[in-house]
Amino acid sequence: MNTPDEPNELSAEERRLRDALTAAAGQVTPGPDGLARIRRRTAAGTPWWRSPVAIGLLGASVLAVAVIGGGVALLGDDDGDAPVVTADSSSEPAADDESTGGEPSPSGAGESASGSPHTSPSGEPTGDGTAENITVPVYYGVTLEVPEGFDSLRLAREFRTVATSASPVLAALRQMADGEALDPDYRDFGFWQGDIRSVDVTDSEITVDVARLPSVEAVGSTPSRQELAVQELVYTATAAASMHDLGGSQPVRITVDGDAAGDYGGVDLSEPVPRADPLQMRQLVQIDDPTHGATVDSPVTVRGSAAAFEATLRWEIRRDGQVVEEGTTMAEECCTMSPFRFDVELEPGTYEVFVSEVDVSGGEGRPPMSDTKTFTVD
Repeated sequence: MNTPDEPNELSAEERRLRDALTAAAGQVTPGPDGLARIRRRTAAGTPWWRSPVAIGLLGASVLAVAVIGGGVALLGDDDGDAPVVTADSSSEPAADDESTGGEPSPSGAGESASGSPHTSPSGEPTGDGTAENITVPVYYGVTLEVPEGFDSLRLAREFRTVATSASPVLAALRQMADGEALDPDYRDFGFWQGDIRSVDVTDSEITVDVARLPSVEAVGSTPSRQELAVQELVYTATAAASMHDLGGSQPVRITVDGDAAGDYGGVDLSEPVPRADPLQMRQLVQIDDPTHGATVDSPVTVRGSAAAFEATLRWEIRRDGQVVEEGTTMAEECCTMSPFRFDVELEPGTYEVFVSEVDVSGGEGRPPMSDTKTFTVD
């Protein structure tokens, strides 16, 4: 079949197929942590054709095929060797791990989030309340060692496996408020300790009810302590919703004992709050895998995300305080939180991986942000 040069040369059947596929693709709206869900499905071995996007596209294709009358050869020649879209097509290509990119569910996080209890659209469990292990993203605080005059507090993320009968969003928020980070460099700010009461997830917003708003010192920092407290909650709630297919792009409404909140130290809580700019809120170099304290095999795959000048990062592998391997790696994009990955062969033992921005200011600008993780190679 020859490919038409102009859209008006398409046959009626071809136009119907094109319109059906376009309509299905237009319904796809990724959440802020959508890439993490892709990585999680890939790690769990879920066939690509069972993902919601693929099912939607296949459904649109089958509908168009039915309208046309049984089958359409796509991107083929007249010799009949081209693949044919049919309702009983069951071919499954080999998974391409590199194509998923994004934020992985790290090996040290424990069981996959696919073991979570079934949830209703509100995000609450619909089972019998039995605790199960689920993996959730949690944002903690990190204090940067920077000179006076530079921002010193940021948000850093860990994937945590928790035993819970609560919804994924509620479980993540309670871990944020009352749990401890694995990485000793991260810490619970203590903003929301014991205060997370309930969560309701709808298509338009995530409502989090708390016992009180944190009492924090009003210091002249950017972000302010109040904004950092709110954004820790917002980032954790939206990330957990995204990872567990409950949306994730919704803003977060914070209520106090069921009542609407107002001004909170200059942060307007009378309306739902979206995620703030990650370049202003997050630690700009984040190692996701290996997790702190993990035991892994060699070669070791180091994954994470970073927002770095010219997408360039430097890394070191240290043993007993000595650098045993070093190099540079590239994030997928410059100047926005973007995935990076590198592999390194290591002998058995305990190591620390260090990943950092490259200081292009010659010491005149903000100190480079970095992250470290300690791990063991079997």
